[in-house]
Amino acid sequence: MEDFLYKNITHDIRIKSASHLRQGFTLMEILVATTIFVVVFASLLSLFDYVLKINRRGEALRQASQGMRNLMEYVVKQLRNGQVDYGFVDPGGTQDSSLPAPCDQVRGVGYSAESNVLGILDTDSNELCIYYGDDGSPIQPAGLGVFSAPAGHSYNLLVAKGSLSAQVLNPPNFSVDKLKFIVRPRLDAYTPDNPKAQPVVVILAKFTAKLPTGEQVPIYYQTSVSTSKYDIPNSP
Repeated sequence: MEDFLYKNITHDIRIKSASHLRQGFTLMEILVATTIFVVVFASLLSLFDYVLKINRRGEALRQASQGMRNLMEYVVKQLRNGQVDYGFVDPGGTQDSSLPAPCDQVRGVGYSAESNVLGILDTDSNELCIYYGDDGSPIQPAGLGVFSAPAGHSYNLLVAKGSLSAQVLNPPNFSVDKLKFIVRPRLDAYTPDNPKAQPVVVILAKFTAKLPTGEQVPIYYQTSVSTSKYDIPNSP
């Protein structure tokens, strides 16, 4: 009798279990599971896209900063290997040259307290004039005492060398919003009657880098450079 009851109970349990397994998921359960999957997947995609954007922006900023350093390294290298030019007429060497002559302001009078031009004699005694200007046609200096580009306008860092036409130093994706050269001493240190001090140039600049993402990021730069040529006369 007990065996009979046990077999019947076991048989009923098996039937109920099989019946339950054949029922499967309800429509509501499927909809809830699908919704959860879609929400999680969309969140993961958004997070992945955000991380990619952050990485692209970081790489663009790194490249922009490196471009700025490369740009200013040219100026620093010319100064360290050469010397400050206090007696510039213009990059062509004559006053009637068709080249821009932004450096003629220092001829005979020295530099102003803050200047937007810098005359350099390189190691081959070539005259360089690095200045703040407009890369329009023709290339023109920004004007004496102009240290900031006007609103809606773009100025660049320019160089004129010897009889060559002036060239834009900064890359196309850079504009120079502000630029100042502070030259000390302001008068020719190589003239016996003037201060006997090693020339030092402070460079202050603000660049705007245009990133591939469409952003415009300001980059500030400041450095102090002394010439490596220690030949200042000690006596008149």
